[in-house]
Amino acid sequence: MLAPGWLSLPAAQTGRLVEKIEIRHVGPPAVSDDLVRANIHIKIGDPYNPDATTDDIRALKATGYFRDIRVEADRTENGGVKLIYVVQGQPVLSEVRFEGNRKYSNTKLLKMVKSKIGEPLDDYKLFSDAQEIKKLYEKAGYQQTKIEPKQSINEQLGRATVTFDIKEAPKVRIMEVQFVGAQAFSQRKLRKQLKTRRHWMFSWLTGSGKLKEEQK
Repeated sequence: MLAPGWLSLPAAQTGRLVEKIEIRHVGPPAVSDDLVRANIHIKIGDPYNPDATTDDIRALKATGYFRDIRVEADRTENGGVKLIYVVQGQPVLSEVRFEGNRKYSNTKLLKMVKSKIGEPLDDYKLFSDAQEIKKLYEKAGYQQTKIEPKQSINEQLGRATVTFDIKEAPKVRIMEVQFVGAQAFSQRKLRKQLKTRRHWMFSWLTGSGKLKEEQK
């Protein structure tokens, strides 16, 4: 990954005219130089302004094509400024793996994942995928299961492998429901009002007895 931030000329040298703009790619180019330039607001002949390059970084990030961006500013022989936009494209997802899953098969979990092989890596989509897998476990009573998507990126090839690390927690069962301080109604009558039921010998048929956060 590129180093954060950008290199800039001393403050006393801001205001010099931009004479050159260069595009450099780290790894395989995600897009053409023309598309990069189309999202850059600074033009040749403009006064050099570090704040303007910050705006350009935001604009390029917003396209979703780039994983990292930095801008370097060098002084030219004529006393002007050469800006170098160093961009690293989002790697393409080449493989999705699962580790630690015993309750569900890889095939079952893969159907829950919206991140697709051959598409650019999307951090938000990976987060959503992890949440969907967690919901699947929660519905089965595995409330404390943790899901973490881990990325392995080959910057030179522009490829990424994602492994969903699954730490399955023991199933939580409700053995008893009690109401403390209830006087107007009996314990039995109050229990009838609950969606959550105690675990009993035929719970595997009815699905009751499993702790569901939304039904507490």
